[in-house]
Amino acid sequence: MVQYWRAAGVSYLRYSNLCADALRSALKPAAAKKGAVKTPFSMTKSTWESGKPVARVQLEPAGTETAAVGK
Repeated sequence: MVQYWRAAGVSYLRYSNLCADALRSALKPAAAKKGAVKTPFSMTKSTWESGKPVARVQLEPAGTETAAVGK
């Protein structure tokens, strides 16, 4: 069985974003305020050697002043 997003010719990320936009537009005004706010997130980049993490770097979201490009 082919996934619907693949049959439509879009990537899963694009499909997910379309679904999120549709959900946000269907919300009632009171819930829309909560839904419009994007939750903060964090990412960690780990360097592994011999199956164990050796170094970890906390990555900042793109668009912030502390974000490092190319590291």
